[in-house]
Amino acid sequence: MRRPLAILMAAVILFSIDPAKAGEQPAPTLRALLVACDDFISQPDTAPSSYNNVIALRRALLYDTRGYSRIRVSLNEALDKDSFAQLAASAFAGAGDLDISLFYLSTHGLQSADKTDFIALMSDGEQESHLHIRDIYEGLKIIPGVKVIILDACFSGAAINKGMDIPLVRSIFTGPDFKVLTSAGAQEPSFLWTDGAGTVQGGSFFSHALTEGISAEGRYAADSNQDGLITLQELYTHQLLAYGASTPQVYPQQDDFVVFAYRTPYAVPRSRLVTRLLLESAIIREAGEPIQFSYTLNQDARLAYQLVYMDQGEWQFQNPQSIADMGRGDGIVLPGRKEISFEIAEGMQDLSGYLLLLLITVFEDRSRPLACVLTSVQTQQNDPQLRVDSAPGFTPGTGEEAAFVLRHTGAVEYTARVLNEEGKTVSYLQLNQMSRPLHLQDEGSTLFWDGKTSAGAQAPAGKYRLQATAYAGGQKYETFGDWFDLY
Repeated sequence: MRRPLAILMAAVILFSIDPAKAGEQPAPTLRALLVACDDFISQPDTAPSSYNNVIALRRALLYDTRGYSRIRVSLNEALDKDSFAQLAASAFAGAGDLDISLFYLSTHGLQSADKTDFIALMSDGEQESHLHIRDIYEGLKIIPGVKVIILDACFSGAAINKGMDIPLVRSIFTGPDFKVLTSAGAQEPSFLWTDGAGTVQGGSFFSHALTEGISAEGRYAADSNQDGLITLQELYTHQLLAYGASTPQVYPQQDDFVVFAYRTPYAVPRSRLVTRLLLESAIIREAGEPIQFSYTLNQDARLAYQLVYMDQGEWQFQNPQSIADMGRGDGIVLPGRKEISFEIAEGMQDLSGYLLLLLITVFEDRSRPLACVLTSVQTQQNDPQLRVDSAPGFTPGTGEEAAFVLRHTGAVEYTARVLNEEGKTVSYLQLNQMSRPLHLQDEGSTLFWDGKTSAGAQAPAGKYRLQATAYAGGQKYETFGDWFDLY
């Protein structure tokens, strides 16, 4: 399901070849199918959230310099296996082996009874159907070329077996034909923004971050090296930084497939209200240490900042710490680069755990989301009880990825690296990374290795294991996983 929640006056809950670089290779033809549902029977309506998501993504895709030959939109259809297959065949008709077909889905997400599969709830407001992830796979696998799938729904990570309690090396999408990005892990909800009356406003924050990353209005924020090409890995990294309420997942890891290509337009469109939000540090390590961040405000606005705490695995959106920016004194903040610093509320400074930093703009009794990033407090010297669960082996030549769950109690800062039998580091999977809440039954962080060394070469067949080092409350902890096989 998708969860709308309300806070403050309006708060929340919430492709591979660039023609210029391709030499003599023919350019791919791009097509897209954007599917959204807002009107439901068994779940709360989300209008106009999913509709707005689709409109914003369509607008962004139109500026891909490779050009989309077709962008098909489906709104509020109770698609089942057969009707989805027919829709996909029509939307991607004519696709060839070199072409790129993008499928985006925004709706309520459900879990299977055993919580291992993703199910999309499809509805026209009068009838509903369950579109299982295998139905989506079956409808897309026969389309020639590369399929890019973006799932914006609760529990969507289950589609690629990521964010799971058990480390799994493959899913039905494993292989070279699919590139998949999801808004949440297999056990996580996704979030919508609502106003104080509980009315959905805007869209999903995942989509907000997504379109920021690939649009001129968002300054193409996902293009970390500013080369005009936004790869799957760049987009995934941007989503992790720009969206904190859930944990986006991706397959394959570290993939340089080009999702979006652009050139800076001669006439730059009006920028989003807030761009380039940067945390000085995502981790508070000492009691009383302030949260410090900066951002660019592109227009006059009334702004507020909020800290939302996680307690017992749930975001406490109804009880945020709220701070209004008084700007020039009358509540109006003038454009420019802003540097903000404030402390956690008294009584919360000695706690360790996860926090969401929210930026919102306030107008009368309405508000709009501007940013939602994850941070954490790690001041307590509690033993995180580190251990590693590993899959016994994988075959990267088939697209499989080594899978791990680094178990830890509470928020930690950690480094994870793959060692060979000689004890030498083959690849770093994370380096001084803040953990994220994944809603696992046994708390921890999930990691994946594509079988490549840090230099990008394929690692030889053999035995490997994961070493993890974590810091919590200033103390260092270390653990090793069992040996696993690379075939």
